[in-house]
Amino acid sequence: MKKIISTLIVTFSMMVSAEVGVKVDKIDSNQDTTISIQKGRATVHKRYLLAEGEQEIVGDVDVVRKSAEMNWKKECNEWRKEFRADNRDNKIISVSCGRMKCNKDGVETTCASTAKYKVKTLAEE
Repeated sequence: MKKIISTLIVTFSMMVSAEVGVKVDKIDSNQDTTISIQKGRATVHKRYLLAEGEQEIVGDVDVVRKSAEMNWKKECNEWRKEFRADNRDNKIISVSCGRMKCNKDGVETTCASTAKYKVKTLAEE
């Protein structure tokens, strides 16, 4: 009876202990080696780079200076809206239409500025 029980215990313990199938072939054992097993996804660290740029914003020509300024403001707001439409991943750091300067050519006035932006971009590895 004792032999049967001891045989069952040994057999049961062999069934419970499962072999983990980790292959360590082709690993140089001359150097220190660490094998790590983690549950879940591996953490990926993203690297970002800062990119800066400029773009010229020009409003429509108008005879009245106030209307020319409003045309520039409309162009500035439209540029900002288009620029921010691609901001799903919080890429934009700063956006500025710059300082408006109006030039009068005869009776027509044109307002323009140099817009500046700063965005972060994902670095390729």
